[in-house]
Amino acid sequence: MNRFLSITFKTSLALILAFITLPLLVVLVASVSPTAKIVFAPSLWTTKWYGALLTSRWIDPFLLSVELALIVTVLSGLFGLLAAFAVAYEKCPGHAAIMSFLLSPLSVPQIVKGVAIVLFLSSTGFYGLLGTPAGAMFNFDKRLDLAARVLGASKLQRIRYILLPLIKPGLFSGMTFAFILSFNNIPLSVFLVRPGETTLPITVINHLEYSLDPVLAAVNVTSLFFILAAVFLFERIGGFSTQIHGGSK
Repeated sequence: MNRFLSITFKTSLALILAFITLPLLVVLVASVSPTAKIVFAPSLWTTKWYGALLTSRWIDPFLLSVELALIVTVLSGLFGLLAAFAVAYEKCPGHAAIMSFLLSPLSVPQIVKGVAIVLFLSSTGFYGLLGTPAGAMFNFDKRLDLAARVLGASKLQRIRYILLPLIKPGLFSGMTFAFILSFNNIPLSVFLVRPGETTLPITVINHLEYSLDPVLAAVNVTSLFFILAAVFLFERIGGFSTQIHGGSK
């Protein structure tokens, strides 16, 4: 019975991985197609479509997407840290209801959030971004804080030398999530981009309206490797993979 379950699990895992990776392989092959019509001809594969990306038409939207993603990442980490400290660490009155309220945007379709933000901006002229590394706060061992308090550490010292280092993986995992969502966001970008400035996903959609060629595949492959590099960088800084293995750096 255990052998059957093991084989079933491994087979299901292989099928899931194939379902995820095969489309990526198709896009990768399409990005090196020798002609504008996507064909499978390994002997004629070319990188000329990647060279077509080295123009202002693609570089400017890419830089704008990166700029916005970095701003969102920093603000999300900052406000998320403050919110998590109040809700998950200090356990302010009504913290459970506040936590549910802060997480509620995750269940709202992004197109609805886009319209709501546009209406909000038009009436107030400013906006805020919030993400919460509250999970790390909830899992924080309060006995460490108590021990530091007994040894005479001030609250600021306890936050700086004990709390922040221990929740850093959770904080950076949330910031990575915010970066990826912002860089690839379409619904909010449709409503929030200014005239003459478009993000990379919007540029891809505009290009798709008029032509379907390997340039789009090259854009997607390049974006994929950029995201992987960004995740690797955030992981090296924040070490959030230790949360999966249960260790610490």
